[in-house]
Amino acid sequence: MLYLQFKIGGERYIIEAKDVMEIVPFAHLKKVPGAPGYVAGLLNYRGSSIPVIDVCHLMSGKGCEVKLGSRIALVNYLKDGGKKACIGLLIEHMTETVSLRESDFKASGVNLKDHAYLGGVVMDDAAIVQRLNVDKILPDEAGDMLFEDAPSRESA
Repeated sequence: MLYLQFKIGGERYIIEAKDVMEIVPFAHLKKVPGAPGYVAGLLNYRGSSIPVIDVCHLMSGKGCEVKLGSRIALVNYLKDGGKKACIGLLIEHMTETVSLRESDFKASGVNLKDHAYLGGVVMDDAAIVQRLNVDKILPDEAGDMLFEDAPSRESA
């Protein structure tokens, strides 16, 4: 399977490429007053308003720095009830794609209830790489806040 690799604070993470609809350069985001810090803002994507989640802030409490390698990955997100939606993931250091087999992954040894999106790990010569589950990346309270009238991934 193919994965998109990125870094947060020097640590490597991956998401399944099948979940990624498109990767777009960092663009101006409309700030949402009163939204939690992990909500980077709203992206105007082909006339639709797409919520963008700051993955760095979600995972480390510190927002992504806008750099040359900063990108927004538009991903398929499966909401409660099985409905599909498009969300953007603001990622600071999107580096490359990697091909891995499911059998390459091992349990991390740590199960954090509030971070259910953290999946198995792969070890290579450089370090440990951890898989993120896109369908579990949003905190529970985010669903009602973000998806009242969100476009489906088919219409985005």
